[in-house]
Amino acid sequence: MTIAQTTHAGILTYRMATIDDKELLLDFRKECGWGGPKILEYLGNPDRPFCVFILSKDNGEKTEVGMGGWALDMIDDQETASRKHRIVYLSSLFIRKAYQASGLGSRAVDILEKVAIEIYNAKTLTLDTTAYHTYIDEDGWLIEDTERQGKNWSWYERRGYREYREPRPQFPHPSATDPGRKLQGVFLRRHVTSCEK
Repeated sequence: MTIAQTTHAGILTYRMATIDDKELLLDFRKECGWGGPKILEYLGNPDRPFCVFILSKDNGEKTEVGMGGWALDMIDDQETASRKHRIVYLSSLFIRKAYQASGLGSRAVDILEKVAIEIYNAKTLTLDTTAYHTYIDEDGWLIEDTERQGKNWSWYERRGYREYREPRPQFPHPSATDPGRKLQGVFLRRHVTSCEK
């Protein structure tokens, strides 16, 4: 099944990642600042498939512009991903910085959702993102402002996602005073309506 999304930059499609894509996926993770342990741990695991997003331009040029993934079953967290309960977790969404702010992120989420629903038979979609607004201070450190909701949280709420678990430390991000610091993550879900199937 081909799932494609039209954007002003071209047509966005995806292909499933294979072991041969390890270096490409690691490059994506490095560019976005996430690091590579999850790729090394999950690549090739049938419960944790990844994909590569491909942008096809009008001139026929095709470029690998990002990645995404799904968790189909988490034995230790069935509320987030469960084959039995048809809960699919959307993960690892990243669009290369050169292609950000072009609408590709929205279309990539559309693809992740469609694959979860049409191929993995999801009834519920889950994901996580940074809970609070962040900014860089004058010393170059990332500061978390717990008084302001993160922009991605608001963006996902507009897509119909709602919080199902309290925010908690989730995303490793060392600071000057705390090398083990993690940014707070918010955990969101959306139930799929019958018309989406």
